[in-house]
Amino acid sequence: MLTPLHILVQQLLLGRTEDLSAPQLAAFVDGWSSLLDLLERTEVCLPDGSPELREGLFALVQRIRRAQEEILDDSQG
Repeated sequence: MLTPLHILVQQLLLGRTEDLSAPQLAAFVDGWSSLLDLLERTEVCLPDGSPELREGLFALVQRIRRAQEEILDDSQG
């Protein structure tokens, strides 16, 4: 089932990478992964954020990663 988050991830990952060359695709994927890695480090992104806010951001990144895996699995299968 595609949720709004799945649709957004699909648009960002698949829609924006269709016409990229291999080096461009590698750079895009590296940047995407680096952004998610950074956002998971809530102590860096939100040093003054409440524990609830940090937990929420971490949970959102986990949901994005799961949606990414599901979208990529669907596009290859």
